[in-house]
Amino acid sequence: MNILSTVYFVLLVVTFFSYSVVPGKKELYAKMVRLLMLLWFFTTVAAICSVKYAGLKNNLFIFHIATPLEYVVLSLLFRNAIVNKEVKQFILLSIPFFIGLSILFAIFIQTPISNNTYMITIESIVMVFLALFFLRETLLLQQVTVLHHYPFFWISVGILFYFTGNLVIEGMLNYMISQSMELAKKVYRLSYIFSYLLFVLFIIGAFCDRILISSIEKPQEKF
Repeated sequence: MNILSTVYFVLLVVTFFSYSVVPGKKELYAKMVRLLMLLWFFTTVAAICSVKYAGLKNNLFIFHIATPLEYVVLSLLFRNAIVNKEVKQFILLSIPFFIGLSILFAIFIQTPISNNTYMITIESIVMVFLALFFLRETLLLQQVTVLHHYPFFWISVGILFYFTGNLVIEGMLNYMISQSMELAKKVYRLSYIFSYLLFVLFIIGAFCDRILISSIEKPQEKF
């Protein structure tokens, strides 16, 4: 396992435990973040083991399975955070639609032996929209007094950056593979940067509310 993958796993595990050991992390969003980390962990492990130990030359079918599962977890995460009823309904209806579309694309358009670029692109567009809508809604409704001490603010920003990067990289990946596999590998490595950023922002989100409590409880010094 190379250094990029090692850092990825370390940050993933730290993120998982950050939402497990910090007191007060009983909210649904914390549970969904843990579930997302588990999904990414087992997806990555399965992808590595299928090639290294099972001897498979193509492990892309794993991501055809993981992408709709990822979409379900993230959609439920935003559905719990967003207030607007129409958007909540859109999210709920989009889940079976996305799963059905993933199956159709896997059968007729991008088979399990090819990268599921189209579905990842669709997912990325939806997640960028939901992250931006949540941030706009939070600011307009003034749901929180100190935004940077609100855990889901950091989570939504992390998702926004991550899927913006996904939109660019995955959107061009199949084309780059057809032109140059070496170029495609180099560009794909850039996706680690967005993954690292997401994990760091998630970790900040896990502890930001504790920092707020500490700052409130700390007695002010007299001059």
